Amino acid sequence: MVLNKNLQEVNVQNMNVELVAQMFKNYQSNVLFHLEATEELRDQMRAT
Repeated sequence: MVLNKNLQEVNVQNMNVELVAQMFKNYQSNVLFHLEATEELRDQMRAT
């Protein structure tokens, strides 16, 4: 019973971290999509 309560508290405290991680994942996906759509990614890869 105590373990479940402690795990629940940890999960509640980690909700903000999980939300930020999901936001960053979505942002990263959107950036990659935009770069591919505008062909900027290919140009940057050629320059390196």
